[in-house]
Amino acid sequence: MSLPDPPPGPIQTLLFLDLEATGLPGSQPKITELCLLAVPRCALESSPSPQGPPRTVPPPPRIVDKLSLCVAPGKACSPAASEITGLSTAALAAHGRQRFDAGLVRLLQAFLQRQPQPWCLVAHNGDRYDFPLLRAELATLGLASALDGAFCVDSIAALKALEQADSPREQGARKSYSLGSIYTRLYGQAPPDSHVAEGDVLALLSVCQWRPRALLRWVDAHAKPFSTARLMYGVTASTATNSRSSAATAPSLLARGTDTSPNPGGSRRPKALPPVKGPGSSPREGLLAPLAPLGLLALLTVAIATLYGLFLAAPGQ
Repeated sequence: MSLPDPPPGPIQTLLFLDLEATGLPGSQPKITELCLLAVPRCALESSPSPQGPPRTVPPPPRIVDKLSLCVAPGKACSPAASEITGLSTAALAAHGRQRFDAGLVRLLQAFLQRQPQPWCLVAHNGDRYDFPLLRAELATLGLASALDGAFCVDSIAALKALEQADSPREQGARKSYSLGSIYTRLYGQAPPDSHVAEGDVLALLSVCQWRPRALLRWVDAHAKPFSTARLMYGVTASTATNSRSSAATAPSLLARGTDTSPNPGGSRRPKALPPVKGPGSSPREGLLAPLAPLGLLALLTVAIATLYGLFLAAPGQ
């Protein structure tokens, strides 16, 4: 199997990414919140190194771009997810949040286009969660290739490599590499605003400012195309296209007045029409036709009785 193509030169923009969602991978989650923080390479290279025991949290670079959105997921959040993130489907709908749709994808593309290339998405546990989930959402819309120009790295792998290189004697020691654990080890305090997309992105940036130049060298060497990230669950563009075409077909059927009521034979048959009568006939004429001979006989009887009465009344008879 061939290795993915490396970036065409050093990464110029790190796009720190965090997604909040309705649940865990087994439930086929949908995104409820998204945050991207675009940091130019030069801004990260010039970040001050943390000083003192415990290290102080460095301020974020002054020149960054940020995109933060809440998203209506279109399905219920699990109770655990709502408790952790503070988001629920009902609250997102009540605040008029919109779905993850083609408009949001265009917004992501426009945001990326404003940044120097090549771009690299950086997410904590990104290989197992953020990247597969984002690709599944794109595939659901039939837009799986929308962000194919970007690269990506999982910050867990990057920070683990840097930490082990910084402390070779601790290699093999069992440590937690959750974002909160790394942040606490480096700065002696818990990160603020955990499980809020923007808070997690800022915490990840602070952790990556610990050794920024070493981190950038690792990213340059290990970044892979975003298009190589797996999909979290089985969604195909054709499935999404079929569902959209079915929805578009229904109004046209109604507009044409087509009878779509089911019948046992599985076909649409016209209703039976009454038998057609001869020209000039009417229902009334059809009913009186059998009585015509009786009417003539009655008329003749009345005429004979009248003539007989006149004969008896004549003088001299």
